Amino acid sequence: MHQVVPDVYRMTGLRGVNVYLLVSGEDLLLVDSGMPGDADRIASQVQEQGFALSALRAIVLTHAHVDHVGSAAVLARRSGAQVLAHGDEVPYIERTRPLPTTSLLWRILDRLSESMLRRQPLCQVDRTLEDGETIAALGGLQVIHTPGHTPGSICLYQPVRQILFSGDTLFSRNPLSGKRGVQLPPRLLISDIAALRQSVRRLAALPVQVLCAGHGEPVLAGAGDRIRALAGEEQPGQSN
Repeated sequence: MHQVVPDVYRMTGLRGVNVYLLVSGEDLLLVDSGMPGDADRIASQVQEQGFALSALRAIVLTHAHVDHVGSAAVLARRSGAQVLAHGDEVPYIERTRPLPTTSLLWRILDRLSESMLRRQPLCQVDRTLEDGETIAALGGLQVIHTPGHTPGSICLYQPVRQILFSGDTLFSRNPLSGKRGVQLPPRLLISDIAALRQSVRRLAALPVQVLCAGHGEPVLAGAGDRIRALAGEEQPGQSN
């Protein structure tokens, strides 16, 4: 586990996805939970850093894809933490409705994801989040509903420290091509491109210094300029 900025840590050794640990006094919060089978690695890193897993109060899921929700149920059961997600994403997280898919690749990945999740305890969302509400962590995290990648995708924003946790609304590295830089998800993994463009324009209006994306290295300075440049592109995402 590496420190990104004070009180924000990124888990290491996970399979292609970022999970962030936020420290607020004696309380802990996770942003996303990794793939199925990542719970042991995450728990051991929390404990190696000197924290008790029982201090984990919440696991905030930015969206329902398997690499973000895969270990949530196990971690919640072990720690007693609540699972939080946007209301529009709850049916997909709890697997009462399939995610909308827009490409053959996405349908294949969705079938693989469903197969992996069937072997895990069913994840139940304990608290639904709404756009604009504040989570009591890291001095106050604002919930921003950013549909496009999935219908209920969210970002978390810390306005005083200007930190944005973007889930998969923004990437800092394309997991398919390896391309680096602040960018949209690959086009094949976008459920609604018009909604995503609007979501990115909304993020571009925020003062952001640090970007903690779901994929790729954190951007530690000047992230807002990169988001605004992306939002200003005439046809964002076509290069993915």
